[in-house]
Amino acid sequence: MKLLALRCPTCAQALKPQNPEVVVLRCANCETAVSISDTGLDIIPIQFAAPAIKPEQIDAWVPLWIFNGRVNIHSRQTQGSNSQAQQDSQQLWGYPRRLYVPAWELPTEEACQIGGDLVQRQPAFQTIDSPSAKATLIEAVLTPEDALKLLEFVVFNVEAARKDWLKDLRFTIEAATPQLWAIPAQKAGSGWRLQPLVE
Repeated sequence: MKLLALRCPTCAQALKPQNPEVVVLRCANCETAVSISDTGLDIIPIQFAAPAIKPEQIDAWVPLWIFNGRVNIHSRQTQGSNSQAQQDSQQLWGYPRRLYVPAWELPTEEACQIGGDLVQRQPAFQTIDSPSAKATLIEAVLTPEDALKLLEFVVFNVEAARKDWLKDLRFTIEAATPQLWAIPAQKAGSGWRLQPLVE
């Protein structure tokens, strides 16, 4: 077991995670994004997405891992004979694309729905300067490695939603190191409604 002094590597301010599973949080003093791992604390680059709403309407910024990669479907067996669903699958995964995984704490099913929706829509976010320290960044609880594992569920969820009675799916994911993005969001019940400006 290794004890870590949770101090910002930039300004030495004490970091106060709200969640014991946190892997990335933002220093309240200097706004540096800090990753926490078994090996220690590191500064991590984070991209802030331009909001589609007024800054005062943003309740928080939620973390999202974005991979550039490709999903290779090796085998897709169905009970139905819906050739349109098969074509849609080939069209979706037939070329490299952005792959999205929510990094904040939420149920797996909801993470898969959000990730699947973004994978299919392929939004490109515009980068802005880091908002003030008063802007709340929800802590990330997924490492890039865990995000890649969750991405498998995102892909399976997208394919299982097609109307051709999926029976078996075999695929691999080729993905580069992801970027961490902070997406502007508004509170919606117990969850978040993402409000980025998209190109």
